[in-house]
Amino acid sequence: MMPIGKTFNKFKRIVHDTANKVGKKVDLVINGGDTELDKTVIEKIADPLVHLIRNSVDHGIEAPDSREKFGKNKTGVLQLNAYHDAGSIAIEIVDDGKGLDADLLLQKGIEKGLVGEDDELTEKEIFDLILQPGFSMAKAVSDISGRGVGMDVVKQNITDLGGSVEIWSKKGIGSTFTIK
Repeated sequence: MMPIGKTFNKFKRIVHDTANKVGKKVDLVINGGDTELDKTVIEKIADPLVHLIRNSVDHGIEAPDSREKFGKNKTGVLQLNAYHDAGSIAIEIVDDGKGLDADLLLQKGIEKGLVGEDDELTEKEIFDLILQPGFSMAKAVSDISGRGVGMDVVKQNITDLGGSVEIWSKKGIGSTFTIK
């Protein structure tokens, strides 16, 4: 068993570099770094965490001028939280960005043929569409995102470890991705 804090601290550079690359200001806040996980699990979740962190910076947190228009601080906040939850370990990636737009996600899901036009999905089911292979909301492909490769791999890697990925989001407030 090892504390996850050492791994979390490595993400400071990733957050800094990604934010600079996309012209955003982001503070990383780490909570629960002393939470212990099996060393093998830590190694296997590192890549999925990198992907989720980059997505939060690239897609979730708005540009400083947009944040200001919505009455938010110019600098976005990304939190990495680790804690024990009913016999499991939970790791959260929380951003105070724009949140997921359920209507846009549903429309993209229909366009991609993942859902029928008459299907009635819960908000959770709509958010889970981003975990489907090939799903991307990016308007352009960059070296950070837009290829539709990633979130399905994140889910698969976590599932292979016997875990799960849960998504909570509120438009204009932010998103939380919880790995258990």
